[in-house]
Amino acid sequence: MKIEIRDRRREDVNEFCEFLYRLDNEAEYMLVEKGERNIDEEVISGNIGAVIDSGDACYIAKDDKNIVGYAIAVRENFIRTKHVATIVIGILEDYCSKGIGSMFFRNIINWAAENNVKRLELTVIKENVRAVNLYKKVGFSIEGIREKATFMNGRYYDELYMAKILE
Repeated sequence: MKIEIRDRRREDVNEFCEFLYRLDNEAEYMLVEKGERNIDEEVISGNIGAVIDSGDACYIAKDDKNIVGYAIAVRENFIRTKHVATIVIGILEDYCSKGIGSMFFRNIINWAAENNVKRLELTVIKENVRAVNLYKKVGFSIEGIREKATFMNGRYYDELYMAKILE
């Protein structure tokens, strides 16, 4: 299976909306519940434009036909923290454990180097072992725990704060 990683573009809006709908309906550990995210093409188009216009990073992974994953890195806006970017990644279940996450991080780290970003950070539900292992593999460290930060499936879950410092 050939996977292409590239920048998300404005013309990806329809396909990206379809991808988000699939992701939200199958991803166990994403922040939003099924049907909770506003997957309106106008809203998503505005989000895509905002990321592009701000110079932040958003990559998509495509197989031969469809978007199968995305990764976004958004910088802080304040002068004292604009060297910090927060990362969110989502990959469809059938495409997990195929190296896409590692490819996303190579792109994000290159983008960070070109944009004077020195700190990448993210949160992840502690039980999401596959994601935690990926983040550790690409150099992230656990900096803290947000106890009972997420509620789903009738119980509370802890989130890990993780970060990678770039030289």
